[in-house]
Amino acid sequence: MPGRPDHPRCRPCGCPQWNSKSWRSTWSASSAGCSQGKKGAAIEQLRRVPVEQLINVSSVFSRPAFGGAVLPESPAQALPDGRFHRVPVLTGGTRDEARLFTALFWDAAGQPITPDGYDKLLADGFDAAADEVAERYPVDAHASPSLAWADVIGDAAWARSVWNFAHALSAETATYVYEFADREAPPVVPFPPGFPPGAHHSAEVAYQFDLGDPAPLTEAQRRLAATMNHYWANFARSGDPNGPDLPGWQTFSAADPHVQSLHPEQITGTDFAAEHRLDFWSALA
Repeated sequence: MPGRPDHPRCRPCGCPQWNSKSWRSTWSASSAGCSQGKKGAAIEQLRRVPVEQLINVSSVFSRPAFGGAVLPESPAQALPDGRFHRVPVLTGGTRDEARLFTALFWDAAGQPITPDGYDKLLADGFDAAADEVAERYPVDAHASPSLAWADVIGDAAWARSVWNFAHALSAETATYVYEFADREAPPVVPFPPGFPPGAHHSAEVAYQFDLGDPAPLTEAQRRLAATMNHYWANFARSGDPNGPDLPGWQTFSAADPHVQSLHPEQITGTDFAAEHRLDFWSALA
């Protein structure tokens, strides 16, 4: 799913599937110390579990619940199999999605990732493939280990999720894919000193809504914002973001996987797969 981590080898990003008919899965119940007992007792059991244990499985509760009338099956299975409504889709992400989460959960918490910590994260997340990942994302090629980890997670989870989602949808319906690429965008939350926000998760929101707090946009950024808003409005009206005086935006397809890069200096297609090393991640899966 777009905007959600999606790589089977990356345990720090992933979590088990979630089914509303059987939401006390063996994994979540046993991990949280709940028994598979009387029906309907799950909430009462979870309320008795110590916070420290619940934190370890908290990611389960942020996943969509499926198995009911509204969402009868997992989107992860239904979308690749073509079982969804045929409506045009506009989807995408930001160039540096994971910088926000790395900054908040590590550096802002007073625990910036060290070189040894980076090695441990790779080992914990990728097991025997850790050395391969380290070779593709050497820590000394980044300004800090935290930024190296943000690139790993951004590519392995977020970018690959957008890529897979776009391939699944475009096989059945018109799909437009973007990447917000302004690395000078004003941060939507304060970042730790010395941590470059880049085009972090949700950075594009300030270009579409008056948030008040982020720094004012430059003239070039305002032009990008106006173009983006025209794209979005056109798509909402007709299912096609294109319009007069706008840079052309072609649909995504397996044969021509066009991703529209949204940057103040240039709006054009970008080699999304190469930019995020998706061939490597697909082979590693």
